[in-house]
Amino acid sequence: MKLGFLNHGGAALAGALVLLSGCQQAPETGNTTAPVPSATPTPTGVRALPETEQLKLAFRTTYGKDGAAQVQEDDAGVINVKPRQLLWIGDTAVLLSPGANESDCHACSGALAIAYLKPQGDGFEVTGKWPTLVRGSGWGAVPEWRVTEEFTDRPAIYVESGDAAQGYSCGGASITELKPEGPVQSERVWLSSSNEGAVDDTTGKTFGGEPLIRLEGKITDIVKGKSFAVQATGTAKFVERYEYRDGKFVPLEKESRLSC
Repeated sequence: MKLGFLNHGGAALAGALVLLSGCQQAPETGNTTAPVPSATPTPTGVRALPETEQLKLAFRTTYGKDGAAQVQEDDAGVINVKPRQLLWIGDTAVLLSPGANESDCHACSGALAIAYLKPQGDGFEVTGKWPTLVRGSGWGAVPEWRVTEEFTDRPAIYVESGDAAQGYSCGGASITELKPEGPVQSERVWLSSSNEGAVDDTTGKTFGGEPLIRLEGKITDIVKGKSFAVQATGTAKFVERYEYRDGKFVPLEKESRLSC
């Protein structure tokens, strides 16, 4: 019995050893998973610089000075511009430099100077300049502008401006799309009209016999890259529509009721 017990236990032990030998782990060979390449390539050249340095270098390349410069084009007068923002449209850098007009006359407006540049090693090369394409209201003031992607597939500069004289006033907006080949400005979008300052309190009409006109428009129903509407309220209510054709927004009406 004792011998038989030992033989049975020995067989069990041998079986266990066989099982253990079959469960031996393979020696570790390290991580065999291939590294996943980064989705965003590491910037090189001028794009590797901090944004503030890119802006400074772009302005210096465009105007030959740091901090401030003067631009002049057509009848716009002298505009004193300063660097404000650098955008990248694909591989093109767009420099935006707002400035006040050196003259503060009624018809003198400030401007937002636009320059296009391409990377050139650790620097830039200017490919195009539009010093006074985007203008403000008058009195020499800097335009009130913002960059938006509400209207177009690429960023656009949106500026509202207006004018007033002899009791009449009107206002509108410009939309300038920053396309890779250069900025394209849509036709003016009219947003307000009034003759209130020319209306006689006694007669309720202007000297020319016009009744009071006081209209305010609001851009609505924006379909990006296709269309939008201007909803007018005040002494009259109506809608004017604009459509994107041949690379810019154009009005469907022959003449806006909100224009000067």
